[in-house]
Amino acid sequence: MKYYSQYHTHDLFELEHTLSCLSKSNRWVRLSDSLPWDKIEKEYNKRLRNVHNGAGNKPARMIVGALIVKHVENLSDAKTIQAIQANPYMQYLLGLPSFTEKPVFVPELFVLVRKRLDEKFFNMLTLMLAEAEGRKPQSEEGDTDGHEHGGTLKVDATCCDAEVRYPTDTNLLEDGSRLIDRLLDKFCTRYHIRKPQTHRVEARHAFVSYTKKKRKSKRLVDKTKLVQIRCLQADIQAFLDFLGKQASNLLQCFNRRDRKCLQAAFKMFERQKMMFEQGVRTCADRIISIYQPHLRPIVRGKAKARVEFGAKVGASIVNGYTYVDHLSWDAYNESTDLIPQTELYRQRFGLFPKEVQADKIYLGKDNRKYIKEKHIDCFNHPLGRPPKEENDQRLQDRKRAVGERNEIEATFGTSKRVYRANDIRAKLDETADTWIGACFFAKNVMKFLRGLLRLFSEIFAQKTIIGQLYNNEDYLIPVFACHMQWGVK
Repeated sequence: MKYYSQYHTHDLFELEHTLSCLSKSNRWVRLSDSLPWDKIEKEYNKRLRNVHNGAGNKPARMIVGALIVKHVENLSDAKTIQAIQANPYMQYLLGLPSFTEKPVFVPELFVLVRKRLDEKFFNMLTLMLAEAEGRKPQSEEGDTDGHEHGGTLKVDATCCDAEVRYPTDTNLLEDGSRLIDRLLDKFCTRYHIRKPQTHRVEARHAFVSYTKKKRKSKRLVDKTKLVQIRCLQADIQAFLDFLGKQASNLLQCFNRRDRKCLQAAFKMFERQKMMFEQGVRTCADRIISIYQPHLRPIVRGKAKARVEFGAKVGASIVNGYTYVDHLSWDAYNESTDLIPQTELYRQRFGLFPKEVQADKIYLGKDNRKYIKEKHIDCFNHPLGRPPKEENDQRLQDRKRAVGERNEIEATFGTSKRVYRANDIRAKLDETADTWIGACFFAKNVMKFLRGLLRLFSEIFAQKTIIGQLYNNEDYLIPVFACHMQWGVK
């Protein structure tokens, strides 16, 4: 007896004809149909540099859609392209007319895109999302200073740490010694020149002996650093003398990254030598990585780590959407961000915030004076001694403001834990800025998508109620009026 399988094989590449048959309930399809792609295209084209020459650029929908997929799904550049190849819904988000198994672009294009864009670009896209959802702050009545006020501004700062090894003095000196030796090998191999004698073996032996010790005393640390500093100083001097004789071939051998790392290694050596000779542990503009010289130690005093290494970000939240207002690779006092963030609020929405919710570090005398002059509410503790009797309404407003301000603390946790706004893997400061902005934008996109789903569920619930009430003739006239007011078809 013949047996026929009940399961029939399907050809996935039948989707090559069109992607219009995809389910409209999918999150990528709903997001694609709701984003203002025309405005995004205009904003993206402003940042291109190929107006008069160069190859044509990829569409903004393809680039921005790929960035959304990358940071929402927390994928690497290469795996993002592979995921788009296998998922027709993602290809619909990127604006492809039909399913294709070919990569939409090479993963290396992400690096070029990060150099073109910045966090300000994603702030503009976030503002477009707020306009599309209708979540822009509205002006309220009762203004006495001639300015319009409306909405609530929530501000705070965090550190988006980079993916870098924890820096120690011995590791940095070892990296410098290895870099000098590698560049000498590269130069001598290319031009078939005999390599000069260096102290690399001695420096490596001291470092390996140090790392094998389970308990590292201060005496051992100082002894190892002394050997490393002397060897590195001799190697740098020999390196400069050797290249001085081969100046004609120097620029052709070392690329821009090599020269940048070499310059960082020289600065690192000068600071390490100064701290060792003076017996101090800190210095200005301390370099913690010769491969990412823009990184600086930022003292935060958190429970997880007292010092973090990355970018300090001053962010604000308006109606649930997060904006990156200040991004710096140097440590600074975040209290200086409050006035610029309030002015940015006015530029974006055309009015001042009705209320500002901030931590106590933001509320110095200058900031309190500014808030008072602009007639902005702020329900934090006043300066000086607490009053003996406090207004009950004021106390309730303070408790409410403290509870509402927790939203920005939760936003930082979600952005780092879910959308990986920490452990930034971009190696350049300009590309890392774009990476951080894209992480917060991905969070805003998913918030926008949740708002769409909530809106669809409310419309569906209204349709259900209307359908039930239409069966009763007594409710026909009032329900018809509500039906016309809601605009439900």
